[in-house]
Amino acid sequence: MGELEAAFDLQDTSSDTAPNKIKKLEQEKQVLLQKTLTQQRMIVSFERKLAKFDEIKEQRDWLLDEMTKKISELSHFQSELFKAERLSAIGEMSARLAHDMRNPLAIIKNTIEVVKLKHSKSIPDDLLRLFTSIDNASSRLVFQLDDVLNFVRRSPLNRNEFSASAILESAIEEIIIPDQITIQRPTNDVSLSCDGEKIQAVFTNLIMNSIQAMDNCGNVIIRFEESQDDVTILVQDSGPGIKNEVIDKIFEPLFTTKSRGTGLGLPAVKMIIQQHQGTITVSNNPTTFTIVLPKKLILL
Repeated sequence: MGELEAAFDLQDTSSDTAPNKIKKLEQEKQVLLQKTLTQQRMIVSFERKLAKFDEIKEQRDWLLDEMTKKISELSHFQSELFKAERLSAIGEMSARLAHDMRNPLAIIKNTIEVVKLKHSKSIPDDLLRLFTSIDNASSRLVFQLDDVLNFVRRSPLNRNEFSASAILESAIEEIIIPDQITIQRPTNDVSLSCDGEKIQAVFTNLIMNSIQAMDNCGNVIIRFEESQDDVTILVQDSGPGIKNEVIDKIFEPLFTTKSRGTGLGLPAVKMIIQQHQGTITVSNNPTTFTIVLPKKLILL
């Protein structure tokens, strides 16, 4: 009996220990689960911080790029400002000289015309040719002086409704057209809301530019096109074209490929077109200047 009782006592002790172990294991499991949950939270928090760090890094890289761009723009602006100040000083001096020289040249031209009209029958042919050379040279100088004045004068627009064909005819009348030059006018007409005097200067300059580019021999074709919002003017010539290495520079002030050019004609044209809120571009094969003017100007 004693051995049987001892066996029962051992069984009771063993059965009493198992629940404790299970309870202990359950507690340890809860602790592990809590630790795992805490670690998962820490991992999620860390991943969020990493994502935030990547976002901040992207923002930093973007800011560095923007700063680099702004520094580049500032450098370009300073360069342009210096150039503008230099051109302004040159412009003021050139305007005074051009104005002072224009009056004597006008007197020379008018005197030649008066002499030719009054004494045309008695003037020998060789002397008449000299008068014509003087007249042509004076006209060329007046044209170059007009380039300077058109570039430096930044007067406000005197806008009205004009016939583009009428402005073109006024421009052609002021140009001495060589015998071997043919000017083909548009077959249609369009209305322009513009400063007529300034657009006439644009026509004059572009036609003269074409004549000089063709060495006084060739065709100039002018076309007008119209859309609902814009008027397009095309001036095309049969010249050799503009060299590819300089075509991007022809609207820059003081740049010229001509031995007797001012380098201000085409920049003045561009300035006038921009003042009308339009655009001007040039292309080759054949050489074509394309002007696009809005029918209605936006009040700035």
